[in-house]
Amino acid sequence: MRLTRLYLAGFKSFAAPTEIVLPDARVAIVGPNGCGKSNLIDAIRWVLGESSARQLRGAALDDVIFAGSGQRPAASQAVVELSFDNSARRLGGAFAAFDQITLRRSLGRDGQSRYEINQTRVRRRDVIDLFLGTGVGARSYSVIEQGQINRIVDARPEELRGYLEETAGISLYRERRRETQSRMTQTQENLSRLTDIADELLRQQSQLERQAQSAERYRVLQRQRRILMAEQAAVAHVLAERAQTAALHSVQQQTALVAQLALAQAEHEQARATATAARQTAVQQLQAAQARFYRVAADCAQCEGGLGALRAQLDALTAQRQADLTQRAQVSQAILQQQRVQAERESAYITLVQTQQAAADARAEIHLALRGADIDLTAQRQAWRIAQEQLAEPQQQFAAAQAELAALTRQSQRLAADAPPPAEEPDVSAWAARLAELDAQSRQAQAEKIALEQHLASLHAEIAAQEVSVANARLEMQRAQKTRDTLAAEQAGLTRLLKPAAKPAVAVNESLMVQLARAQADPWWGHALGAQIQAQCVDDLDALVRQWAAVGDVPAGGYWVAPISEAPAPAPDLAQAPMPAAALQPWLTDWQRTCHPADNLTQALSLRHRLPLGQRFVLADGWQVGRHWLGRMAQDTAAERLAQHTRLTVLADECAQAARLAEACEASYQQQHAALATSQHEATKAAHQLRAQEQTVLRSQTEHTEAGYQQQRLIERQKEQATRRQQQEHEQARLAAECAALTGKVAQWTLAVREATAQRDTQAAAQQAQESLVQQLRRKASEAAQQGQAAERAVDQNQHQRSQAAQFIARDHAVLAQIDARLAQMGEKIAALTAQKINQQAQHAALLQQQEAVAADVAAAQAEEGRATEAVQHRETQGHAAQLAHSEAQAAVQMAAVQHAQTQVRAEHTEHSLREVLNALADDSVTLHSNTIEQMADDPDTPARQAAQRESLTAQIDRLGAVNLTAIAAFAEVQARKVALDAQIADVAMALTQLTEAIATLDRQTRAQFRQIFDAVNTRIGPLFAQLFGGGEARLNLTGTDELNDGLELIARPPGKKTTQLSLLSGGERALTAVALIFALFELNPAPFCILDEVDAPLDEANVGRFCAMVSAMSDRVQFLFVTHNKIAPCNY
Repeated sequence: MRLTRLYLAGFKSFAAPTEIVLPDARVAIVGPNGCGKSNLIDAIRWVLGESSARQLRGAALDDVIFAGSGQRPAASQAVVELSFDNSARRLGGAFAAFDQITLRRSLGRDGQSRYEINQTRVRRRDVIDLFLGTGVGARSYSVIEQGQINRIVDARPEELRGYLEETAGISLYRERRRETQSRMTQTQENLSRLTDIADELLRQQSQLERQAQSAERYRVLQRQRRILMAEQAAVAHVLAERAQTAALHSVQQQTALVAQLALAQAEHEQARATATAARQTAVQQLQAAQARFYRVAADCAQCEGGLGALRAQLDALTAQRQADLTQRAQVSQAILQQQRVQAERESAYITLVQTQQAAADARAEIHLALRGADIDLTAQRQAWRIAQEQLAEPQQQFAAAQAELAALTRQSQRLAADAPPPAEEPDVSAWAARLAELDAQSRQAQAEKIALEQHLASLHAEIAAQEVSVANARLEMQRAQKTRDTLAAEQAGLTRLLKPAAKPAVAVNESLMVQLARAQADPWWGHALGAQIQAQCVDDLDALVRQWAAVGDVPAGGYWVAPISEAPAPAPDLAQAPMPAAALQPWLTDWQRTCHPADNLTQALSLRHRLPLGQRFVLADGWQVGRHWLGRMAQDTAAERLAQHTRLTVLADECAQAARLAEACEASYQQQHAALATSQHEATKAAHQLRAQEQTVLRSQTEHTEAGYQQQRLIERQKEQATRRQQQEHEQARLAAECAALTGKVAQWTLAVREATAQRDTQAAAQQAQESLVQQLRRKASEAAQQGQAAERAVDQNQHQRSQAAQFIARDHAVLAQIDARLAQMGEKIAALTAQKINQQAQHAALLQQQEAVAADVAAAQAEEGRATEAVQHRETQGHAAQLAHSEAQAAVQMAAVQHAQTQVRAEHTEHSLREVLNALADDSVTLHSNTIEQMADDPDTPARQAAQRESLTAQIDRLGAVNLTAIAAFAEVQARKVALDAQIADVAMALTQLTEAIATLDRQTRAQFRQIFDAVNTRIGPLFAQLFGGGEARLNLTGTDELNDGLELIARPPGKKTTQLSLLSGGERALTAVALIFALFELNPAPFCILDEVDAPLDEANVGRFCAMVSAMSDRVQFLFVTHNKIAPCNY
């Protein structure tokens, strides 16, 4: 496949339609800078599917549209077409049959991009898929733009791996793996959703199963409770009528008793009024005496309070006077002490003032001497700086000359050390023999490698066939297991649903339903038998009743049927239902001859007048027609449960057959899986042997190439050593002359430095002596200043102490005056309070005598009031007893009347309830006999026993909770949905397994193909690198141990260098390294064409020649398109 034509219109700088024909395998596009050469590269990358504006050197995708100029308007769209010659059928897919393929992309100002292949509109994804594995792409190694050579060398490990995967065609596997991974993620999400739904259905199924069992139990308990409620209502009505008669007689008796008690109550009320008037007079006299006693007691208490207050005031004044006397003595003593201290401080003040004046005179003399010494020190420092400046210049010249001399000496020593030792002549013939030997070893290793590859290919073909067989066996096994599990789940659900609620206390035969199910009877029997389809088959009903009596357990509900020897004669002109089995004849004859099948409701209605009394037509859809009635149950569970029992019988055989088939499929799968594992083990072993052989071939080729390099390097090394010796001898002579001249200069500057140093040292000694003198004077000045400050502080402190002492003395004199004034006032107050105390004590004694007299009057009045109160209480007690008796009698009358009304209402209510219960029992065909009800009413324990039985039934119904009567049908529906959903989950799980295996297969193929191309590139990049550099080595290394995901790093060492990082190579070396890698990729998977944009820019003439020779050798397999600004380039290429 070759690129034959490039068409551009409105793309970047190509405003007018431009067509470029590429007739040859090597085409060069030459032009100056800025003429639009690189836009051709952008056009090719753009039409191949590039979607990043930055990669196209723009800010937005519409920047590729011609923006207009002074002479041309802006274009409305950009169009680029590429034409390929596909006569070799290099491109696959839907366009593989075309000899000429045209790829077109257009972009309008509206931002809509359009792709076309041979005038057929396609997606960008289709364009990318068309070139997958060919090495052609928007960012593949076949399009090298400006600066991309350096980006290849500096590429990150994962980017470098991308180039290698494109060469190996792994990008196609990567794309398929990504799509498979996406589908697997969606499948996992679907499986998760289906599993959630299945869990929810399982919860619903369990709940509906319990509800269905509860519904059956609910119907039985409700019927029993309705019968009990009817009996209870009848007994309650009889008892209510009897209670009504007794209540009327009680009302009449209580009314007569109330009249007698009313007369007795009036007499007791008159006597109580007389006693109450006498008690009121006694109470008034007691209250007057108590009022006088309280007034006298209050006056006495007030007098006692006044005496207490006077005593407290006298005590407080006496204590305060004593405290003031003590304080006056202390203040007088303090005044005498302060006056003595003040006299001592006055004499000390005169001495301190004299000391301060002497310190000030000494400090003035020292400051005058220090000022003269500072002037002399400044002059000495100036002289030392001048001497230091005179010394600096000779020192600098001496140091420079000495450093230059040391550098020349080191350079001379380095030249002597680098001089190559005399080497022996290399033995070229030995290297030639070694090359021949290595060549033979390489051919032998290559032959063994080919044999191993053929063996591995045959094993892979065998494994592929076995994988298909294993997948088919797994699919059959999963289908059989799914069928088995589906049937088992349906069987378990029906078994749980149809499981009896409790085991009967007396052993009986199987129910009619079970026997009909085994006989696979017509559903008509379910409608005919109704609830009696649950009847247990017994041999003798009398024997069954005796057994119940023996065990003491009578069932609360249910049906039992015994075989009959005589049955009504069948109607001669009516159809008879077919008997399911002869074994059921004794139990079903009665129903068979009283229930007749009919095809439809119209037929049954037309024939109903011919029915004998007590017989009926039964339809398959549940309708029943009698001679004078027509009906259909709201929910006929008997037919449904008969169908479920029949299905359960069939499921037993189907489950056994499905289990046998699943076991056979599983055994076949295990056998084929073991054979596949054996083949895979052999293939893995062969792959390891092939990889080891490939390493052997690679080592042989590397050793052969290295031996050739070593032979050439030995010959070139002799020439280089001779040339280097001549250059070193000339350099040694020049360095010796320069060293002699510098030695004289060093001696001159050494003498000048010594003289300047002596002069500087003299000035430094004089300066040091003057500095010592100045330091001594400064210390004396500091000491004098400290002494003057101490004397000044002592004078100030003495003045402050004297002033403070005078203030303390004045304050103490003022305190003495205040204390004397207070003592005089307190003496006057104490005398006045003592006189008041004597008057209060006399008044208090008189009040105590008056209080004793009033207390005697109060005691007499209290005794009289107590006697009157006792009389009143006695009369009130008698009256209260009479009133209580009258009230109780009235309450008894009212209670009797209420009871009579209640019994009347209860009788009416029980009568109404009885009618409602009897109406409800009309459907249950139950009759209540009056004699039985009267007998039950005579038994006093009947209501309690009936209440207990009703509470028991109600508790059983309440324990059932909210009963869903439609649960049976809902349970069957949910069970069917669960079975279907389990089948879907099994299908999705199987699809997920297949996707996982597909990803594992893609990974194995990717890993094997990557390892093969990796080893092949390493085999080719070394010789190409040596061809371009004239030696050296280059290789690719994995960054880790994971061949599926780890990146690659490029190692390159040009001859004569120990470079470990590619960033340290020069621009030309980096370009040649990238060229060696690209051409190694081309040799393994030649791309249809290669575009090189100014790759020769960093190369010199010699390297350009090597590069052109390599291009010429490769051009028979790859079409090259060169973009350059060198006019001489076409001649080279």
